[in-house]
Amino acid sequence: MRTGRGRAGAAILAIALLPAALHAQAAPQTRPSKAQIDNAAFVLRVITSALQSNEVEQPVKNALFECLYANPVSKVSEATDKVIAANPGKVDRKDVSQMLAVIAGVCGYRPAAPAAKPAPKK
Repeated sequence: MRTGRGRAGAAILAIALLPAALHAQAAPQTRPSKAQIDNAAFVLRVITSALQSNEVEQPVKNALFECLYANPVSKVSEATDKVIAANPGKVDRKDVSQMLAVIAGVCGYRPAAPAAKPAPKK
């Protein structure tokens, strides 16, 4: 008489193998270069630090989190690299504040325009 244990064992084995199968399907066709990996790792560190910082405003954190949730780090890093390449000499990659501004912009954050000063009364 079967106790159903064989089916449960097969199901557990199938579930255990599932993440590996999904990962293998999602693998990119070409491997990223060391520079691409380093740039993506730095972008991720900047985002992580910003999300944990008390000095970064909540709207910036929201934009970064939504961006990271919806996009692979590689895409955020590639977009950041394109902005930096399009603005030679304007962004210092070693300046975390500048990098955060570029990454936030890539992620769709736009600072609110300052309120216009009222016209002087006559």
